[in-house]
Amino acid sequence: MKKQLKNSFLVFAAIATMTMFNSCEDLELFEPLGENSIADATPPSANFSYSQGAGLDDAWKVYTFANGSTSATAYTWDFGDGNTYTSIDVDDADAVNTYPGEGTYVVTLTASDDLGAVSVFSETIMVVEPEEPDVPDPILVNADFDKLPKSSGSDCSCSGWINKSIGDQGESSSGNGGSDNVVKFDNNEPDAVYQEFEVVPNADYSIQIVTSFSSLAGGSFPSMLELRVLKGSGYSSGYTPAYYTDTTAMPQDDWGYESITQVEDAANNLLVEVQTNPSDDEYFTYTYSFNSGANNSVALFIRGIGGPATGGGGTELGYNSGDEEIRADVITITAINN
Repeated sequence: MKKQLKNSFLVFAAIATMTMFNSCEDLELFEPLGENSIADATPPSANFSYSQGAGLDDAWKVYTFANGSTSATAYTWDFGDGNTYTSIDVDDADAVNTYPGEGTYVVTLTASDDLGAVSVFSETIMVVEPEEPDVPDPILVNADFDKLPKSSGSDCSCSGWINKSIGDQGESSSGNGGSDNVVKFDNNEPDAVYQEFEVVPNADYSIQIVTSFSSLAGGSFPSMLELRVLKGSGYSSGYTPAYYTDTTAMPQDDWGYESITQVEDAANNLLVEVQTNPSDDEYFTYTYSFNSGANNSVALFIRGIGGPATGGGGTELGYNSGDEEIRADVITITAINN
């Protein structure tokens, strides 16, 4: 009876063995880890790319690292400056680091998976503060005061320079070796030119203007030429500047400055310069400079002054040129880059 039971147990064990393991390969699945264990079929591979920040202040010190690893479940960053970062979420495996300053840093990403396989990728980066880009020169329309078409009316050297709310338009004239190539601020009239243009905030600019005064007439009101750079922050409330390249598209009114009160408000001025009659009717070059401050838009306003506040031959705007004509031949505005 005992022999029969023993044989039955052996038969049962054989059947059980045949049921659980169909091959040697299946048997290997249950072997303990060791030299005969199955290799990781998809081991991790660490990789990354990076980019330097750009913009104002210290943005150049900020580097963004994009994880490019595959088959990993954990990521550890060493940024080479003492800072580290670890994530176990592939959606949160990118990293950002702010470096203390210029230098050479070795960045290392260690990627691992749930089976304990590890991959390491390192790259040396040079953190360097970029050079400041040059400030571009402002764009002026008809800076040579050529006789060009305008949005309405006849061609004029004042085209691109008209703001009827704060000045009568300058007139075309000839001078400095050309014909219809200068703008004239007539005597005893509130003639002016006005144009808005873009600037870079906190940048320095140089203005050159070539002008000529008629000989002194000997009257009570000698003419002077006043030049102002007006802040964009002084524009009328709700005004948004628009910049043009074609004189026929430029309005002749409804600009940012709509009154002489705005113009003469000291808080709205970045530069105020006055030219007096040199007692010589030759053309002279005058140079001034200004800083744009917090503005990204400014206006250049030039008018003849020296005459009586009212009367004269033009619109009643509260100012007039004096007894002599003044001519402007060209205006050049350039950025001052160190």
